[in-house]
Amino acid sequence: MLIQQILNGLTMGSIYALLAIGVTMIYKALGMLNFAHGDTMMVGAFICLTLYKAGIPLVGAILITVPLTAGIGFFLERFLYRRLEFSSFTNLLIATVGVSFVMRNSSIVIWGTNPQLFPQIFSTEPIKVGNFLILPQSIGIILISALFAIGLQIFFYKTKNGKCMRAASTDAEGAAMMGINVAKARFLTFGISAGFAAIAGILLAPMSYARIDMSVLVGLKSFAAAVLGGFGNLLGAMVGGIILGLVESLGATYISTAYKDILSFLVLFLVLYFKPAGLFAKKIEQKL
Repeated sequence: MLIQQILNGLTMGSIYALLAIGVTMIYKALGMLNFAHGDTMMVGAFICLTLYKAGIPLVGAILITVPLTAGIGFFLERFLYRRLEFSSFTNLLIATVGVSFVMRNSSIVIWGTNPQLFPQIFSTEPIKVGNFLILPQSIGIILISALFAIGLQIFFYKTKNGKCMRAASTDAEGAAMMGINVAKARFLTFGISAGFAAIAGILLAPMSYARIDMSVLVGLKSFAAAVLGGFGNLLGAMVGGIILGLVESLGATYISTAYKDILSFLVLFLVLYFKPAGLFAKKIEQKL
């Protein structure tokens, strides 16, 4: 039972980690909180489902959905957030809340409010290992999340664009003086973040249906994971997501399913009480 619940926790934790990575990327690069990030995940799931229902094979629908959703991130950065000139934390925060409402209500108009069955990406036949059963879905989600996280690290440390993005997120003015195109780095940040959100939504939807409200609690937990690990730290965001997933799963099994969500945020509060900057201590600067 313990091993099974740890596996379940790693499964949900991997999804939280994917979302938390996007939240952290945007905060690190732009000093802003993107409250529309969870809704981007939801829209990505519905785009994939729509393409699948239109007759496109599931794998093809996924391959089309990720760049399409990344395009939403590109569009928002280029035509909304950039026009605000990233000058005010408060203005940007209100803008992302507005985008969240627009995306959610537009999705209701397009796809309706009823939950929709999402096709299974992995086999539903459990694999028996010793005395317990492993769902291929769990293994698949964990491996895919790990591969994308590793791929992102390789991109940041081994490619020219990735190195430029790291430099721009650390010191935008200094990077600009060195000839780095900071606007392009921010543009790429939003696109990659939205693409990761789409992947998270596609992995989550087969477990919880494609729903308009699927982003509400999961989106909050992605922020919790980012805060838990330490805002601005990608490794911390991943670890924070895994910790929240494990706490949820073990708490639901050994305490009560009714307190599953409460336990996640309780752990967050306890960690922040003793380590206000998060587990991977990095001082957060308030930008007003």
